[in-house]
Amino acid sequence: MTIKVYEENGTTVIAPEGKIDHITVKEFDSQITDLCEKNETLTLDMAGVEYVSSAALRAILNANDLLEGKGGLVLKNVNKKVMEIFNITGFADYLDIR
Repeated sequence: MTIKVYEENGTTVIAPEGKIDHITVKEFDSQITDLCEKNETLTLDMAGVEYVSSAALRAILNANDLLEGKGGLVLKNVNKKVMEIFNITGFADYLDIR
């Protein structure tokens, strides 16, 4: 997994690529938590994400909670496979997915 961080329209975007699983989640969680502490709003670009494990879901939920009451966490470009995981787990109802 690789992670790119960039600015787009005044918002910080974190764009992981590959699988976010038990092996890669530590790096992902560390980076997204750090960005949540430094930003009011954060966009998670999921275009390059092939798979999310339960550990990845926990990291995304933690990031969402850190930004609650601020600008919030927005997810974009979620593929069908990952969206299915969000739907099955109920995360689709809780997260701001565009």
